[in-house]
Amino acid sequence: MSWFLRVLGFGVLTASLALGAIALWLGEGIRHVIFAQPLWLLLALVPLAAMALRAGLGPRPATMKFTRKRSVERIPRGFAIHLADLPDGLRLGAVLVLIVACARPQSTRMSERLEHEGIDIAIAIDLSDSMKNDDLRPNRLTAAKLVIDDFIARRPNDRIALVAFGSNASTIAPLTLDHGVLRNLVAQVRLGVMDGGQTAIGAGLGVALNRLDESDAQSKVIVLLTDGVHNAAGVDPDSVAQEAAERGVMISTILMGRHQSGNSSVNPGQLERLASATGGYAYLAENVDELQTSFQDLLNKLERSEIEGEQIRAELFGWLLWPVLLLLALDIGLRTTRLRRFP
Repeated sequence: MSWFLRVLGFGVLTASLALGAIALWLGEGIRHVIFAQPLWLLLALVPLAAMALRAGLGPRPATMKFTRKRSVERIPRGFAIHLADLPDGLRLGAVLVLIVACARPQSTRMSERLEHEGIDIAIAIDLSDSMKNDDLRPNRLTAAKLVIDDFIARRPNDRIALVAFGSNASTIAPLTLDHGVLRNLVAQVRLGVMDGGQTAIGAGLGVALNRLDESDAQSKVIVLLTDGVHNAAGVDPDSVAQEAAERGVMISTILMGRHQSGNSSVNPGQLERLASATGGYAYLAENVDELQTSFQDLLNKLERSEIEGEQIRAELFGWLLWPVLLLLALDIGLRTTRLRRFP
């Protein structure tokens, strides 16, 4: 049991010195330190229990044997004999400091609250066959993808979802703040991934509205990009707009491409009706410049209400890893040099 007490003493002493050095570095800031996961501190009982079990099983075997007691008595005793168990103590101290680091010490003084704009946006893009027309260079879909990419880049604090529709509709990306992944998905959108024989605007709006059901933001917006009229069976766009208005979701529409007056393949009045029913805006983009201008105008009009988010505290565990490495280095150094044990 004397070995247990010596190692415990060395371990507690070295751990205390390491933690004390960190405390001196923090100065007055030590009062503002809390543990994000304090239950990890209970893990300190594991090495202590292992040491107690080892000590209780019996004396440690001798590492060197002498045939006569007088031979041992003639060996001069130096100060190093009192430090024979120091390497074990250094190892225990390193484990104790590592456990404290696992409890995630944080500074409440060095903290900030993450603020973000309370807008969730669902973009619904038309993938009907007519999006390959080249009146918007190089074609309508590519032009739409470029301005959507720029739009995402300009809304770094908003969650954005992406929905595609042709004869039916599907989600490409749910609401996300990972705009890097989202922009990659936008770049991969292409014609032919779904049936583009018809334009199911109602289905596209419906899926986009469902994506915003996951949102608890103050402001919710659907941006609809299409170049045609709703001509698919199923969900009626006006019904979806009415439901969106009841849920407080704003729909803004952008009609893309050059269309002859009286062309039955488009219905600007329907898109204006969808937007006005929800307090949104209806745009007409006959060329790339007008498309970019439409998105820029929409950017300027979108509300920017900041929401105070979760408090982010400065993590201090990284500073505790250096004492752990130092204690382990001392342990290895002493075991292989001055306090080396001979077989």
